[in-house]
Amino acid sequence: MPLIYIFYIFLTSLFTSLVLIPNISRLAVSIGIFDEIDERKVHTGAIPRLGGIAIFFALLLGVILFTNIDRTMRGFLAGGVVVFLTGLTDDLEQIAPRMKFLGELMAALVVTLVGDIHITSIGDLFGQGEILLGYLSIPFTVFAIVGVINAINLLDGLDGLAGGVTAIAAAAFGLLAYLAGDEMMVGVSAAVLGAVVGFLKFNSYPARIFMGDGGSLFLGYCLAMLSVHLVQHTYATGQGSELTPLIILAVPVFDTVFVMGKRLVNGKRIFSPDRSHIHHRFMDLGLGHKTTVILVYGLSYFLATYAVMFRQLPDHLQLVNLVLLLVFFCLSNWALARLLEGKEHRFLRDDHALLSAYSYRWMVRYSHYFLTGVKYLILLVLSLPLFLINGPVNIANASVAWLLIVATLVLFLQTADLGNRFLQIIIYFNGAFLIYVVENSGRELDFMGLPVSYLSNYLFGLVLLGVVILLMLRKKTRLLMDSPLEYFVLFIAVTIPLLPDSVTRPVHLLSVAGKSMILFLGLKMVVLLEARRNRKIIAATMLSLLSLAAKSFL
Repeated sequence: MPLIYIFYIFLTSLFTSLVLIPNISRLAVSIGIFDEIDERKVHTGAIPRLGGIAIFFALLLGVILFTNIDRTMRGFLAGGVVVFLTGLTDDLEQIAPRMKFLGELMAALVVTLVGDIHITSIGDLFGQGEILLGYLSIPFTVFAIVGVINAINLLDGLDGLAGGVTAIAAAAFGLLAYLAGDEMMVGVSAAVLGAVVGFLKFNSYPARIFMGDGGSLFLGYCLAMLSVHLVQHTYATGQGSELTPLIILAVPVFDTVFVMGKRLVNGKRIFSPDRSHIHHRFMDLGLGHKTTVILVYGLSYFLATYAVMFRQLPDHLQLVNLVLLLVFFCLSNWALARLLEGKEHRFLRDDHALLSAYSYRWMVRYSHYFLTGVKYLILLVLSLPLFLINGPVNIANASVAWLLIVATLVLFLQTADLGNRFLQIIIYFNGAFLIYVVENSGRELDFMGLPVSYLSNYLFGLVLLGVVILLMLRKKTRLLMDSPLEYFVLFIAVTIPLLPDSVTRPVHLLSVAGKSMILFLGLKMVVLLEARRNRKIIAATMLSLLSLAAKSFL
């Protein structure tokens, strides 16, 4: 499928969604289909809830016009009709949970049997060989599809939340499918993304329309099908891990597992409504509607990026990642519960509550731990070239390293001021050069069986997460860009993606630019308050530069 077709699919679904939603909203108002207000809901007015109709038909049009309708696609479309009608019926008549579950089950069976989409293996999870499902293949696939459908349905609790998380996941699945040459799934991903982006124009806070169960069940079904197809066809060829889709969907899936597990422990029905979802806890904590949605978006984006970057890690390492994520999620929920316990009167539930919330003041008070964490992560990042000591000699890199060493020493000796602006800028350039070296040499060398470039990706992901948390807590965004030269560096970084592939690809300039910007933000946060924090950072950069410069004598 030519790339231009992917663009056509996205635009078709996008504009169809944009055109249909205002008309569907008026229809819902005229027939009185509104989302009911109760103690679990956060909206205060009557909002029409038939947005799922626009999402369904927008995706349907994009797929039918530009993709090949083979057996797999027929199965996907047939199952999609079943799950959409199930959700739409619930929007119109409020059917019993067991009837809705039956519709989800039928849709999963249709796409599995008609489309021949099922998971045959869950990978080499324990390093003892691939685990084949055999006769359990179809039941396991049906269970997985129904699970993802309900995960997205249960996540649909705030304006724009389920739609935004779905858009992030669809973009990640589309990229994975493109890298694997799976044209059909690229088309489906583009259609999902277009339909959801169009819907989000009307669903972002404050929402003018809700997707309803017709939309949330259908989107969950689409993400489930994309996950299963990637596992069945893409990763069965050894191009990635079978657990990658689960990492992409970790936020809704783990939230559902936690909530249902808690309900079972408390003797409640697993589908009984309550306010125990993670977004409800953030709201009760006083973070406000917009902040909560942005926070969940950020976590979903981080996990999707991580999953794509580390898609080829061995299955047993992916399993370790999933277990750590689940432990982190459970501990986070436990911490939120303890913060909320007995302090409900201290929390407000509007978008101005953040600065006055007790939990926010508590996090700000201890935010220096995040700052310390970012500092030491930066030290590890700047020390990565030390792992390249046994690598090949590069005279050009050694020469540049000598020049940067001399420039740093001259500036430092002239000013003896660790907070000197030019010294800080030299540190930025030192860091960018070290990133360049690791990106181009670290792909050939490994540390404890893991390529140094993979280790670099992991560390930069943590630095970015720490910087985002600090920005939310300390409100220092105005100080991040406070000189013309820093704006010039930013301009250079954002211009690099516009260069031809023949220029950027051979030396991995795109990843160098992205990581340089993350390092820039991290350094600004670390040296913002105290210049003496530069000491260890200068030492780490000088040591790494010396390790590269010393190769000129080899």
